[in-house]
Amino acid sequence: MQTRRRTTTAVHERSAPRRRRPSFASHPAIRIPVERIIAERPWIAALVTAGGVSPRDREDVVQAVVMAAWMAVEEGRYRPDPSVDPRRALLGWLHGIVWRKVGHHCQRAWVRREIPVADPWRVQPEPPRDDELRVAARERLLAVRLALSRLPQRDRQMLALCAAGHGVCEVARTRDMPNSAAVQEIGRARRRLRVLLGR
Repeated sequence: MQTRRRTTTAVHERSAPRRRRPSFASHPAIRIPVERIIAERPWIAALVTAGGVSPRDREDVVQAVVMAAWMAVEEGRYRPDPSVDPRRALLGWLHGIVWRKVGHHCQRAWVRREIPVADPWRVQPEPPRDDELRVAARERLLAVRLALSRLPQRDRQMLALCAAGHGVCEVARTRDMPNSAAVQEIGRARRRLRVLLGR
């Protein structure tokens, strides 16, 4: 009795899944001016800060994000969905670039290096200027606002009550819950906020 042998190629062709084209490939490329990307620089800086980049390297990473986005636009790789709001589509696209640049930066070895000096006790860091302090505070505030916007509404309300100076008993009475439950929810909200801030 003669048996039929299945060829490996036929089985592979049948079992291999078909690769689908990404949805963004069907949208036409849009060339936006670089000024639109630069206008989102505070938002980019807030994301970089939330990603845990040190203040020493923060400006370099922001500049790298802006340059990468501009080069992608020039190469025709910016293909937003026409049905989405233009700024929302741009921010979503920039978010991916920021995520990649921050990840690459934090994984580099030189980011974690220590600089040896002959006499470390005599090394004194230069005090930051007032304008640097204002810029750092503004970027940190934007990072906190962005992190708060990602929290559930219940967590935001609990943190708002604590920020207003209310104690645990007052929060529990306001939210009509036991004190132990208020302590747990406040702690959970603070932990989620710390995770979003990258601490």
